[in-house]
Amino acid sequence: MNKLKKILRLVLVIICVVYLVRFFYTNRDTLNLAFNLDLVTLFFIIALQVLYYPLLALLLRTILEKCSGKKLPFFGWFKIFILSTFLNFVLSQVGNVYRAVKLKSEYHISYTNYVSSFLSFAWMDLSINLFISALIILFLKPDLQIGPLIAWKILFAAIAVIIAVPVLIEILWRKLKFSHPRLAWLHSKTSEVLSVSVSNIKDITYIAKIFLIDILIFSCITGLLHFCFLILNISPNIPTLTIFYALLKISSYFNVTPGNFGIQEMAYGFLGTQMGIGMAQSVLVSAFMRIAGTSVLSLLAVIFGGINLLRHRRDYTENKSLSENTL
Repeated sequence: MNKLKKILRLVLVIICVVYLVRFFYTNRDTLNLAFNLDLVTLFFIIALQVLYYPLLALLLRTILEKCSGKKLPFFGWFKIFILSTFLNFVLSQVGNVYRAVKLKSEYHISYTNYVSSFLSFAWMDLSINLFISALIILFLKPDLQIGPLIAWKILFAAIAVIIAVPVLIEILWRKLKFSHPRLAWLHSKTSEVLSVSVSNIKDITYIAKIFLIDILIFSCITGLLHFCFLILNISPNIPTLTIFYALLKISSYFNVTPGNFGIQEMAYGFLGTQMGIGMAQSVLVSAFMRIAGTSVLSLLAVIFGGINLLRHRRDYTENKSLSENTL
């Protein structure tokens, strides 16, 4: 099944890449826009990308500390975060195993607490960011549309689904009982993960802290999007940048291909077409974002010993089922 999944993902990537190459071959003039990059714009793109990773690490650290009850020194955690993110980029999901193993061995955070933190992070980060995006569009440009649909209504509908699903699953899962020891153990662990994730939303101070960090991340990435569009001599307004940011967030949590390579570019192209910016321009912006993010991440990973970690990657690839078998 895993082998079939990998083949299907590879086929999907190839289809997307072939389509994009063919598109730009027939629209070669558009590619010339990519060479308008000046040093000032490049500086701001790199600076904002460098700022983004510590902010994201701070957000996940805050959630980890809440779910586990442990305190993490920021620099030690930031190193683990960068190296695990880098490993995930090179070898899908291996970085998550590396992160879980390091957190358990160095900070005594159990695998159950790590999984709870990871799910809480994805759930809360996506919900809050879409909420921020919806509010900005509602107040600044409520008539903004994606094709025939009102943008803020789409976002609020997505938020309702994202918030409701884990809560409903947690309520339903609590009512289920299993007599088989293995199933009872698995039910107990998954119930704990769901319960921790859902119960944390009652802490107003904690939610406010997450909200503040997410606002900083939102400002950072929309600024990055602005400068990427500026390379192409396009200056979208804040609500338009917000829609692209929301799509980027959704793309980061629903991966069809590794890093959603090809899929994200196609999605940006479709969104750009619907909003009157243009497919080619939007695809290029996605490419700029990907190149900037990968370059900064790779540099930070090399500084923290990423090359040596890749040499010993077998220690983690051989234990890839860790998070599935041991909570």
